[in-house]
Amino acid sequence: MKSTYPNTIERGILTSAYKREIRENISESKRATLSKIKSIIENHHAKVQSETGTILQVSLFAFAVILMIA
Repeated sequence: MKSTYPNTIERGILTSAYKREIRENISESKRATLSKIKSIIENHHAKVQSETGTILQVSLFAFAVILMIA
């Protein structure tokens, strides 16, 4: 039976080249997943800081208005 792959290394479940390829694919997917999780956390952190800043600004403005009226 002739190989359908152009290079001389056959791909198969038991070959070391195939195992190495699987390990590399898993490693790449883990890196992508970890970086995605990291960016989600950073975006959430920035959003929470922005919301907190807005609440503080509105509170300060309301306090200033109350002081002017009183």
